[in-house]
Amino acid sequence: MHTPAVAISRLLAGTGVGLLLAVGFGLQQGTMEAQTLGFGHGFAIVGLVCMTLGWQLANGTGALASRFSRENDDEMSKRVKQEMNEALKAEEVNNAWAKLEATVLSMELGEEE
Repeated sequence: MHTPAVAISRLLAGTGVGLLLAVGFGLQQGTMEAQTLGFGHGFAIVGLVCMTLGWQLANGTGALASRFSRENDDEMSKRVKQEMNEALKAEEVNNAWAKLEATVLSMELGEEE
């Protein structure tokens, strides 16, 4: 299975190619004119932006590189397990401090009486 970054970069590149192909067909059939500004030019711009973002993401650069993980499944599962173990250890330490504090407070209350 591919990483999320690879999947999104392929999706963006494919969308960009499809949009540029649609613009090419529009120009070929005469439904779009290159000289007058219209919806076809918007599709061409969006297609170029999609292709550029997909290429940048595939190279690990650009605006989307920090949004999508490049970890494979094994690396991600190891990282999540490590984070869970750290959280469990922190919880155990907090529980130990709470028990100690409760013991000390109960002893102080016992001495006051």
